[in-house]
Amino acid sequence: MKIVPTFVKNLYAFRYDGEALNELDRLLDLWNDLAYLTEFFVTYETHLGYFGVGAEEAITMTLHDVDELDEFLANLESSSRYSLELFFRPLNDFEYKAVPLSRQKAKRRKSWLRLYAIKIDAEHFVITGGTIKLTHRMVEMEPTRNELAKLEKCRDYLQLNDVFDADSLFDLFTELGQ
Repeated sequence: MKIVPTFVKNLYAFRYDGEALNELDRLLDLWNDLAYLTEFFVTYETHLGYFGVGAEEAITMTLHDVDELDEFLANLESSSRYSLELFFRPLNDFEYKAVPLSRQKAKRRKSWLRLYAIKIDAEHFVITGGTIKLTHRMVEMEPTRNELAKLEKCRDYLQLNDVFDADSLFDLFTELGQ
């Protein structure tokens, strides 16, 4: 696995072995793929009842949400109202103090799109993955359980490579020739 910069300043993403795209680009492509969205919402249609929508409406909502997310990220650097620090929140809602390599989630308004990341330092995050979250708890659906596992794997990778702040992340880039 490798950490690569994204189109957003100070936002990085893992690119897993065998993958052509980093996680942010992969997810934006995936969430715009009608075949994927159809399969996903048909598979998890029982969870859509809570939202009062069917698969077709869920697809339309997701396409709208991913457009808003993409626009938000593209304009993040020029915005004085928003920052990565405000966009990402601790995965654990009861985490109130600074935690090294804190697991983070990002969501917009009432969207079910989720990006998951590790907070490296103030305004420095590395995306580990993301999914469509239709349940209250992450352990209730396979896609969100998989994202929890990826978060831990990535956190372990960062710890193994002595990454604990922005400087040590840049040292890792230099060491690996990235």
